[in-house]
Amino acid sequence: NKSGSVVDLDISLANDRMRDLIADASKMSAVLDDEKLSALIRDLETARESAAIVTTRLQMLRAESQLALECHLESRWHGDHVIAIATSVRPLLPTAQSVAYSADIIVKAMPEMPIAYGVLVDGRWQRFPTQAMLSALNLSPVEFEELSLMDLPRGDERVRVEEWLHSVEHDRGSPLTFLASAKPSAESSDSRWMTLRMSQVSSNENPLHASATNAPDAPDGGETGGQANFFVLRDVDDEVRLREQSQDALRHLDEQLGVLSSALNASRDGFAIWKAVRNKKGDLLTFELVFINDAGAAPTGKMARKLLGRPIETVVGGTEAKDLAALFSRALSTHQVQTETVQINSSAGWVGAYQNQVVPFSHDQVLTSFRDVSEDQRERDRLNWLAEHDHLTGLPNRRNLEEILQSALDRVRGTNQFIAFAFVDIDDFKKVNDTHGHDIGDSLLKEFGQRMRLSLGEAGVVARLAGDEFGLVIDSVPSDAQLKRTLAAMLEHMREPFASTTTPLSVSCSAGVALCAGAEPISEVLRIADKAMYRAKHDGKNRFHVVHI
Repeated sequence: NKSGSVVDLDISLANDRMRDLIADASKMSAVLDDEKLSALIRDLETARESAAIVTTRLQMLRAESQLALECHLESRWHGDHVIAIATSVRPLLPTAQSVAYSADIIVKAMPEMPIAYGVLVDGRWQRFPTQAMLSALNLSPVEFEELSLMDLPRGDERVRVEEWLHSVEHDRGSPLTFLASAKPSAESSDSRWMTLRMSQVSSNENPLHASATNAPDAPDGGETGGQANFFVLRDVDDEVRLREQSQDALRHLDEQLGVLSSALNASRDGFAIWKAVRNKKGDLLTFELVFINDAGAAPTGKMARKLLGRPIETVVGGTEAKDLAALFSRALSTHQVQTETVQINSSAGWVGAYQNQVVPFSHDQVLTSFRDVSEDQRERDRLNWLAEHDHLTGLPNRRNLEEILQSALDRVRGTNQFIAFAFVDIDDFKKVNDTHGHDIGDSLLKEFGQRMRLSLGEAGVVARLAGDEFGLVIDSVPSDAQLKRTLAAMLEHMREPFASTTTPLSVSCSAGVALCAGAEPISEVLRIADKAMYRAKHDGKNRFHVVHI
């Protein structure tokens, strides 16, 4: 007012639950009578400096439903505003109206609670048993009428149920699940799981929690409220037993997964599960890591759990991620196991040849097992190389040369191109071994092969066939004259002294050459070249002889 005294409180903001209490009031004078409003203002003025919480009690009567409400209002100054919170909301009904009103609510709610069977209101049972509940308890309607609430719990459960019933309302916010005797009056050993819940009732679709405390006098001066306890009992035996079975199954599954995880982590092989990530159209975007064992994560230097949920581009990195994603996608689309060795050189830590086996086990997940086979591959490559090369000179051996020759013949067959094959034999090589020893002879053979390869360059392939005999495959011979110039230059180059030996040695060689168009069998080409080589030897050595086939 003009003198600065607070005479009323405007309601400037209220949440939905508060609006349930104050309806459309815009001032607290519309909610509280003069005496209670004055008391509230007096208490607030006293607490203004200390900003203490002021507690008052709000009562309101809704004439349309005859429902009286009570709550505790906790108020506190905040600048020029008062913040108020309503707690402990409960309905206040005259006893007679309470029973009728509650029964009406329960009757209307029964279709929504097909297996709930009873409600306790004002300390009395309002019994609405369904046939399902009577069957669960193995009782007739008459037998059910004779029950009290504490007849239901099994003997060892009664103390727990009684403690819950007498606890404060806050502690009863969660339902109580207990074992009830299937035939209470007969003291049967059979039992079923039940839940006892403090229910909610509604007035004009506004939920109100029922209270278990004694209500004060009704605001209209009518009959006292008494107790207003709303408890709903529900048969949950099937749910509880199913949950127990599920929990047992989950525990068993956890144990199995634990054993499997330990086994996978003990393995030297990597194991991972990848999940396809798609856009709304179903297009594949990437693969996301769902599981990986310790051996699988080891190359990254990170703990396995740190990699989970990451895309393959991050986990693997490099262009190899695309190759692996394509392999996973092929497994999902074909529904078949895919096996492939991928060479990876990634900054994420993967370096080497990894053999991958990809197994699709759902529409969008693959299980991969992988191992680093770099050492195996190197050993395999080494053995393959030894099988195809001469151990002394490192040149291709006879078997390898015949494969190269056959490929060359196949390539020029039916074209206007020619290839040349030559047998080259060192003249009088036996004298080198006899005079200087086999070590010098071996050194000469190695340098002879390397010099011949340098002389031909990219024009052909040099191989050591046996002893001092070499073979040449000269590809794409442009003309007979060009072939002869190449052979003459090579023979001249081979006559130069070999300085790698203890004493510089000079040797010559003879060559027999078969010029082919590709139609000849390889055995015929070898025979003609061999015969031509002996012809060159016969003609004086240090020369070549060419035969056109």
